Amino acid sequence: MKQRKHSNIVKYMYQSISIKNKIFISNIVIIVISLSILALFANIVSSKAIVDKAVNNSSRELELIDKNLQTLISRAEDFSRILATDHRLQANLLKQMNFYANASVSSDSLGSLNIKNTLSEVISNIVQPSTQIAAASVMDSNNHLFDIGYADNASISTMMSPDLIRTIKEKQVPVWTNLFAFKYNNGTAENAFAVAKAVIHKDTGKTVGIVVLYLTERDIASIYLDNMKYKGGRFYILNKNGVVISSQNKNDLYKKFNEVSNLKIKNETSIGESLIRGSGKDKVLITAHSFDKLEWKIVSVIPIEEITVENKKINQLIVIIGFACLIFAFIVSFMLSRTITRPILRIAKTMKEIHLGHLNVRINNNSLDEIGLLAKGLNSLMDRIQKLIVENYEEQKTKADIEFKLLQSQVKPHFLYNTIETVISFIKLNMREEAIMASKYLANFYRVSLSKGNDIIKIRDEVQLTVSYLEIQKLRYVEYMDFTIDFDEGIMHYSIPKLTLQPIVENAIYHGLKQKNEKGILMIKGYQKDRYIEIEIYDDGAGMSVEAINKVLKPPVKQQTESTKHTDFGVGSVNNRIKILYGDEYGLDIESEVGMYTKVMIKLPLRDE
Repeated sequence: MKQRKHSNIVKYMYQSISIKNKIFISNIVIIVISLSILALFANIVSSKAIVDKAVNNSSRELELIDKNLQTLISRAEDFSRILATDHRLQANLLKQMNFYANASVSSDSLGSLNIKNTLSEVISNIVQPSTQIAAASVMDSNNHLFDIGYADNASISTMMSPDLIRTIKEKQVPVWTNLFAFKYNNGTAENAFAVAKAVIHKDTGKTVGIVVLYLTERDIASIYLDNMKYKGGRFYILNKNGVVISSQNKNDLYKKFNEVSNLKIKNETSIGESLIRGSGKDKVLITAHSFDKLEWKIVSVIPIEEITVENKKINQLIVIIGFACLIFAFIVSFMLSRTITRPILRIAKTMKEIHLGHLNVRINNNSLDEIGLLAKGLNSLMDRIQKLIVENYEEQKTKADIEFKLLQSQVKPHFLYNTIETVISFIKLNMREEAIMASKYLANFYRVSLSKGNDIIKIRDEVQLTVSYLEIQKLRYVEYMDFTIDFDEGIMHYSIPKLTLQPIVENAIYHGLKQKNEKGILMIKGYQKDRYIEIEIYDDGAGMSVEAINKVLKPPVKQQTESTKHTDFGVGSVNNRIKILYGDEYGLDIESEVGMYTKVMIKLPLRDE
């Protein structure tokens, strides 16, 4: 309700302003909306282009990281193969395996100590600072780790589970472990990955041990740390379970990607090539690349705000240009509205003079555009109006004479004569009571019919007039008819043109009921339907054809039948009279079936007298 009220206020305010301001305001609104839509569209297009560009850049960065990571991983695997095929290492491990088989001595015997020294010399060539390999370990056939001065064997033993050792020996290819906490012999610790390779003796074909190389997470992270293009961007490497195994922030390690990124992703392993998550300032672009070799996934997370920094400059440029266009549009709209409305204002001024009764005023406009045609048309219209005023005066005089004659004709002499003859007949037949009733009904009929000259009366009075008429007719044609009248009390105070029902009732008696060979019934009822009054006049007489209905509703003036000449108000006249008074939506409608019935429906507005 409030919204409707505000809408009506805005509508009223808009209607009350001048046409000049309407044109000006409309133009400005259209231009502002157009510029806003254009700016919004440009912003959306540029944002999408920039985001697409960022997606492509991220994809290329991830591919570059993939290649560098592939190189690093392959190099580590190559070192594991080189170490596993070293003849000195194979010879020592075979010797150690035979030693376990033939003697029962502890592994820290003098022979074992010599093997450790030999292995230290072999391994020292493939670890830092010569390569990126942080450290190396060697495990003999009895799963014993040799202390060669690099890794802390206690931490390695925990990582090298029996299942992992069995897998390494069965596959005989380099096998990578998950990220784990690696400890050096000097007590320092670091997060690292291990790549292990079974040592197969080239002569015997036996697996004589395992070599394990360690690659730190720090060395892997160094691959993507130099590729940060966007401020605030982050890179992650996830394992096949979606756990972070490499990140700039080392506190993120060993955690689910969902936890460290604060993004609601149902399954980290299902991250596609690129997607946007979050809202507002937390909105980010996530781009992922699969590192199939180790079933890892390289993920970059870039804040959208950083990506669209360029778009802000574009938006500023759009705002500046839009503001300049708006100022230009203000000037042009003002000049245009003024040019268009000046002749219209002259026409409006002339119309005000005409409204005040100065009908001789004319518009002085010689332009050939639409405004000029409008001015000429208005001048011509005023000339015709003046001419019609004179003609209308003469018509009104004629109409007044006709109305006076119609008023006189309401006395209905033929009905008066017939009723008086009926009264005389009743007196002759010594039917005094019937004679008195007929006289009473006749007096009541003419009292209401005259109505002090009023042409519009209450429905109550029209019903009384109709009852008086029907009672007289019933006395005359008792063998032909009977009638009932039923009107809702709620409509009795509304108005109706006088003598609306009588012509229709008369038509029903003379052309309906009297044509039957038996007594008929006439039923009249009135009620309110929706926002109008409906009166039904029903008789079970001879009925009417479609042609007859059309003829009754609109009888040609020059072809009236004898049956329509005896009354001054025929059914068609009643219909036309109602339409003239109230409009085309009101009037009569007839429904009939030959030999069965006729029903006339009268539709009237809800109006007081």
